[in-house]
Amino acid sequence: MLFPCVWSKSFLILAPMIKKEQDPMGQAMYHYFHYKDTTSIKVNTNITEGEELPVSHLFRKYSEMPFLEKEALRLVKGKVLDVGAGSGTHSLYLQDNGFDVTSLDVSELSCVLMKEQGLKNVICKDIWTFEAEVYDTIMFMMNGIGLVKNLEGLQIFLEYIKNFLSPTGQILLDSSDIKYMFYDDDGGLCIDMNSAYYGELEYQLTYKHYNAAPFPWLFVDFDRLSNIAIKSGWNIELIYEDDHFHYLAKLILK
Repeated sequence: MLFPCVWSKSFLILAPMIKKEQDPMGQAMYHYFHYKDTTSIKVNTNITEGEELPVSHLFRKYSEMPFLEKEALRLVKGKVLDVGAGSGTHSLYLQDNGFDVTSLDVSELSCVLMKEQGLKNVICKDIWTFEAEVYDTIMFMMNGIGLVKNLEGLQIFLEYIKNFLSPTGQILLDSSDIKYMFYDDDGGLCIDMNSAYYGELEYQLTYKHYNAAPFPWLFVDFDRLSNIAIKSGWNIELIYEDDHFHYLAKLILK
């Protein structure tokens, strides 16, 4: 399943905050948190359709998180920026364990929910308009790095995010190599090498009668991420990869 976690849609374009009536994911989280409504979020992309995201997955406790996320939380150090914090599940764990964490999201409803759950530093802005301080750890969990939209956006973003990082700081991010979705029944790889990178997708989310406009999202394989990061002045380490090509990476400045 291919699920994005945050909504920032633009690079080099200032993205507005997501209003309640245009926010299926925010509405789903709000209804789940306040009314125990378990209606799933419908997820369609340009290569899949009809998938469902259980809202409970966005509120999982530490004990329910996969190893990859627990490992990311274990590696956190110092002052933290959680980009695309969503329901606040990772930020809450870090705050409860004594970290100074800033939770950033463009969804008005997400920010309301995070504050209601007791997060102390919630900022409702897009990463491109955020006047940030300097952080020791910047997190992009649940493929939050997908907000860069495409490979060109990734290269631009890896330059931009340097402004937010302390000299000894780190970026922790996860993504997936979705090439496995393009194999046919005979094991042949069906990718048009003359078209856009296969990890550049278009999403549309729906919850009840709430519909979001289609938006681009990036899944990037580790080798391609590594090549772009190194050219942009980063050292990169593969921390973990599971059997489904979902991986956790750490980036530090050279």
